[in-house]
Amino acid sequence: MDNSKIDKILQYALLVAGDEDDFRDRQLGPIHLIKYVYLADLAYAKTHKGETFTGVNWQFYKFGPWSQAVNKRIEPALLSIGAEKLTFPSDYDDKDDWVRWKPVGNDQQLSIERELPFEITSSVRRFVHKYGQATPDLLSYVYSTEPMLLAAPNEFLDFRCLAQKQGKNYEKHSPPLSKKKQKLLKSKIRNLKLKSKQKLNEKKKHVLVSPVISPRYDDVFFDGIEWLDSLAGAPIEQGEKEAVFSNAIWKSPARSGENVPD
Repeated sequence: MDNSKIDKILQYALLVAGDEDDFRDRQLGPIHLIKYVYLADLAYAKTHKGETFTGVNWQFYKFGPWSQAVNKRIEPALLSIGAEKLTFPSDYDDKDDWVRWKPVGNDQQLSIERELPFEITSSVRRFVHKYGQATPDLLSYVYSTEPMLLAAPNEFLDFRCLAQKQGKNYEKHSPPLSKKKQKLLKSKIRNLKLKSKQKLNEKKKHVLVSPVISPRYDDVFFDGIEWLDSLAGAPIEQGEKEAVFSNAIWKSPARSGENVPD
């Protein structure tokens, strides 16, 4: 893990937020900053065979990726660029005060940007502008990223899945067609479009109007409805219920998208 890399991403994320038009979007809390570092690592890993930029051991914690090491770097990293720490009373009695960080000046953004890879800066800039301090939207997005979907709560995240996915996508790409084959393909497409248009025109000439049949609500109908309802068994009693799920759901193909057609 490289603290200097973590610090630069934290600083860059806050300085980028300082460019937002709405003054409320120019402040970020610890939860937002941590997730933007994660998304920066995610973007870097996609083009570096699953290797992250910071070397942080990200963990599936509660509703998203987490690292206590990154959390500890927030205050020293942001104070070093002169950022202002704001605190607000929490809405919950058992919670600490809310913390927000606000950039003071923006003259360091360009110099920090030059020290970070393009994958990092483009990712941070895009996601900070898109989510800002919108916590539910940001958490929903990071929760749905590939390393999170392949992990169970408290497990460390494995970014190597991104390298494997990149390799599969590469294998799917077909070799470029020759000019002769491209010309033949275009000709076939034109012919198919023409035939499709001709068939559509023929169908328009022979449009059949279905007769309107009014439903018959008689004893047979209501007896049938009653019989269908009886198949569901006894009605569920009203009241508060508790659903219990097996821990196996975290590794379910339905959650990770494995073997699900694109």
